[in-house]
Amino acid sequence: MDSKAAGAAVAGPRDNRMPSGIPFIVANEFAERFCFYGINAILSLYMVQFLHYGDAKATSWQSLFKFGAYFFPLVGAIVSDVFWGKFRTIISFSLAYVLGCSILALGPPSPTTLALGLGFMAFGTGGIKPCVSTNVGDQFTSRNQHLIERAFSYFYFSINAGSSISIWYCPVLLNKYGPKAAFGMPAAMMAVATIVFWLGRKRFTVVPPAGKEWLREIVSPEGRHLMLRLLSLLIFIAGFWALWEQSNGQTWTLQATSDLMDKTLWPGFQILPAQIQVVNGPMILLMIPLFSFVVYPVAGRLVTVTPLRKMCAGMFLSALSFLVIAGIENKIQHGISVSVWWQIFAYVVLSASEVLLSITALEFFYKQAPLRMKSFVMALYLCAIAVGDLTTAVVNKAMVRELPGSQAVAGSETWVSLPPSLSLVTGQKIDFENTGLTVQEADGKTAPLAGTFLVAGIQGSRVRLMDNDHRRPVVTTGTWNSQTAVVSTYRLVGPEYFNFFAYMMAAMGVIFIGVAVLYRERTYVRVAEAPAV
Repeated sequence: MDSKAAGAAVAGPRDNRMPSGIPFIVANEFAERFCFYGINAILSLYMVQFLHYGDAKATSWQSLFKFGAYFFPLVGAIVSDVFWGKFRTIISFSLAYVLGCSILALGPPSPTTLALGLGFMAFGTGGIKPCVSTNVGDQFTSRNQHLIERAFSYFYFSINAGSSISIWYCPVLLNKYGPKAAFGMPAAMMAVATIVFWLGRKRFTVVPPAGKEWLREIVSPEGRHLMLRLLSLLIFIAGFWALWEQSNGQTWTLQATSDLMDKTLWPGFQILPAQIQVVNGPMILLMIPLFSFVVYPVAGRLVTVTPLRKMCAGMFLSALSFLVIAGIENKIQHGISVSVWWQIFAYVVLSASEVLLSITALEFFYKQAPLRMKSFVMALYLCAIAVGDLTTAVVNKAMVRELPGSQAVAGSETWVSLPPSLSLVTGQKIDFENTGLTVQEADGKTAPLAGTFLVAGIQGSRVRLMDNDHRRPVVTTGTWNSQTAVVSTYRLVGPEYFNFFAYMMAAMGVIFIGVAVLYRERTYVRVAEAPAV
């Protein structure tokens, strides 16, 4: 039976013991997040370096993968709430998850292997997402509900600890041993996550599936009203995740591959491009207690600190982080070196926005849903992340501008003839596919002229190419294949791309202020059974 927390009488004495199933949930989440973030951290680099995808194409593929990872929670929520319950759903989808990771690790580098592996991964991780987080809340009653916030903090701690370790370690594996080792370690950790959760099966409080009652609650007047209220917030949360996800192994990581970003943290120690994102995890771990015990109490002396106000502040901070990244991109495009500490600063700002919005929203949406709708409501929240990823994929697809009729001449310097009406600038990106030309790299290796390159010089309707990462001249051999070659550039040039998302988020933050004023909160928790006499 559901009850509003406000004003509800607590059944029985206050219980200060943490439920015994929480450690298994936290350990499972640590291993699963190690897997997901380890693969995600290197995915764009894998596509660019091993499959020779362009930056926009790699970003679109990775965004679509994460769209699936956050869309399939709807499937997992329905299976859990209507048919199987949380435990059986988590175990079943975890097996698909392990299969997807294994395909990536063991299969040959190819678009087919990539599609199959990411497909099973997205299905598996998506299916368990709404169940794992709501399973945390299900372990509590009205007698110990005061411990929910602490449990969710442990839960979020495990997310960031697992992700931080894998984000640091998996790029090293990719750099030294290649994709099999880099994908193989996360695959093994996902197998561990599944085993750990199974071992805790007798410790969990199990809420049985609602069956038809679930559907009745969804379509009831109260259920429909709840969905409308939450959807009014989810649109803005989707905007936040469109920005945040790009810091997670996507456009921020690709930016860091440029040699113009000095990746020296201190004399004698350099960080890999994909490792920079590890800053997010430790920052979250530091900021959780900082915000809980310092920022919120101090702010509370001036204004009433509410979940919706926290989320709004998070939106504006995320926009600020992208303005910092846009400034970095502007320097790189113009050939100016910039310290990695500027990108680290952007991560610090974005991490603060995550504490304000993500942790707050996770608890907020759980409490806003009646008991038998909690997995479904959490799935809706995760779908907001999916919409954010889809937004990024659509923008990256739409901004690509094909240049028909382009041709390149191989040699010690590679020149590309472009349509005469086209206006490009130095440092602008140009993508190539199926050209027939081969690039002679500095280490003696060869690779197809495919992926993203930069404009080094402009001479009429011709441009001279340079390498995207090292900005060296592109040495090519072979004959241009005009039948299959595809040449394209981007409509959002350099910093314009990051400014686009920054301005979008700032505008959404302004609109959110009005929505938050009109929103009316309702809180639900499970009522404890009366103690046996």
